[in-house]
Amino acid sequence: MSEDDLVLLITVVVEAADEHQALAACAALTGRAGARVLDARDCSDEEPGCWAVVLTEASTEKTTHNVSAALARAVRTYVRGLGEGFPTPRVACEPPTAWTVLDEPEMISALVPGAERVLVEAWTGDDPFGAGTARDKSAGTPP
Repeated sequence: MSEDDLVLLITVVVEAADEHQALAACAALTGRAGARVLDARDCSDEEPGCWAVVLTEASTEKTTHNVSAALARAVRTYVRGLGEGFPTPRVACEPPTAWTVLDEPEMISALVPGAERVLVEAWTGDDPFGAGTARDKSAGTPP
């Protein structure tokens, strides 16, 4: 990853009985742009039957002299790419990251069955969460 590259982290909070079901629910979203699964965690201690699946993918946006604009643009571009009807989100930005939360279950559940909300983040610079160590959870082994 060069320092001009941006990486997207997408966290999907989904209603699921187990990891397998959570990953299956996110399969279409994962396959859309070649995203990879970083992690899937049971968060049912906060909400019964709740799983958080974290995906990563490279952004087509590159940083420019205005890093904040590139980060916000990466988040908005990703959300617009989810389909018609998704509103242009308000994006919070504090370099090296920008983010938005999609919390309209009726819209996002069309992409991910049982999804409650989605956090979309864009990061610049070094890989903040070790996305290079993402693993294909469907195969259960590192890529």
